[in-house]
Amino acid sequence: MTDTPGTTPGTTGTTPGTTGTPGTPEKSSPTPEVDPLTPVPLSLGTRWFLWIFSVIMLLTAGLAFIFKLIEFFSAFLSDESVRFGVVPLLTYLIVAAGYGCLFAWSYLRGHYKDVEAAKYRMLQMQDEIDAMEGSTSS
Repeated sequence: MTDTPGTTPGTTGTTPGTTGTPGTPEKSSPTPEVDPLTPVPLSLGTRWFLWIFSVIMLLTAGLAFIFKLIEFFSAFLSDESVRFGVVPLLTYLIVAAGYGCLFAWSYLRGHYKDVEAAKYRMLQMQDEIDAMEGSTSS
């Protein structure tokens, strides 16, 4: 076996099982062009992990919040010095309920189905603007 110039020592320049002149690169079939603006869908395992993780985190935060409410109301009923915090707590609860309603409304309207779409749409529009500016400046 002789080495062909321009190849790795110990090889002949052609891949076994292919035809071609030694030392010349093979023509490969064209690969489909991937659009960098198209979002890559998440795998089923990733989606399950995200859902399970989200539920665990929401349950943990919700249970901690409920525990703190119970602790506050038990202190409120037993001690006079804690009653000063009722107005700020109720204000906080009303604001939190309002944000919770806004989140539920936006989720039910489908605003979180494809959060990446706006980013890709903006990049595509910027490419179109750049193309128009390039064609008008020439």
